[in-house]
Amino acid sequence: MADPFFMLDTNIISELMRASPNPNVMRLSNEREGLCAISSTTWNELLFGVQRMTAGKKKDLLFKDLIDDIQANFPIIEYDRHAAWIQADIRSRLADAGIPVDFQDTQTASIAVSNNLILVTRNTKHFEQIQKVTTLMMENWFSPVQD
Repeated sequence: MADPFFMLDTNIISELMRASPNPNVMRLSNEREGLCAISSTTWNELLFGVQRMTAGKKKDLLFKDLIDDIQANFPIIEYDRHAAWIQADIRSRLADAGIPVDFQDTQTASIAVSNNLILVTRNTKHFEQIQKVTTLMMENWFSPVQD
């Protein structure tokens, strides 16, 4: 497996797990197989979402999919010391400018920046302010323009 080039946000993984995922997201995921990873923040959000579900077959199936499909096929990039430095810088710059930003979004962005990965997300608006103060690269695979 090659080193990852793309880091998929939670909303992209959630889309891939749907019964009928967006065709463009599916196509790009297949074309870039082996080049994608997820952050430890995304892994946490996915696990948390499933653990909050009511016990039953659906919860069991989703948890199995997380382990058998997601964990098995996407390297999980850890939030480390370098990412922490970047996140602190992002948060302080945005706080100084009076711009509130979600902690998990800055953590996700800092992992992408520290590993020089392109963040793939549908929620580009969540990261636009972060992009202004970092070298964060982003793509939205829901948009049919990507190739």
